[in-house]
Amino acid sequence: LCCPPGGPQLGPKRPGRARSLLGSHRKRRKSATPDPKEKQTCDIRLRVRAEYCQHDSALHGNVFSNKQDPLERQFERFNQANTILKSRDLGSIICDIKFSELTYLDAFWRDYINGSLLEALKGVFITDSLKQAVGHEAIKLLVNVDEEDYELGRQKLLRNLMLHTAP
Repeated sequence: LCCPPGGPQLGPKRPGRARSLLGSHRKRRKSATPDPKEKQTCDIRLRVRAEYCQHDSALHGNVFSNKQDPLERQFERFNQANTILKSRDLGSIICDIKFSELTYLDAFWRDYINGSLLEALKGVFITDSLKQAVGHEAIKLLVNVDEEDYELGRQKLLRNLMLHTAP
């Protein structure tokens, strides 16, 4: 595995994609005013993705073109490289986690920030069958939780706590 010891691996920021996922995530939430007597929950989206650390060996010697025109040659090589990289996609998993307790949400976020969640998920997602499938190539696990989801969820659960502890 090639994961730096200094903390969690965060996926690259892709505002367009992340926003569209968040947009659909937000639409699922109930828009009706919640019953103050009913205990509220919050949803946190966890994204886990396995990726190869290096692609050079797969691309080297497998991307070529005999086209005479430089633009056509470049386009053909790009298409070949794109096809190879897509075939190496190890996939990702998106989990929507429902929290009803502020202490559990905060503990989850703390584990995410300090890298403990990443380490724990390595044991779950980087299985013997995955290692066998990738052979001797190094893979990394990328874990992402949106801070906005955490903050909104925390506010909701904090209001919950205040409503249920008020005299």
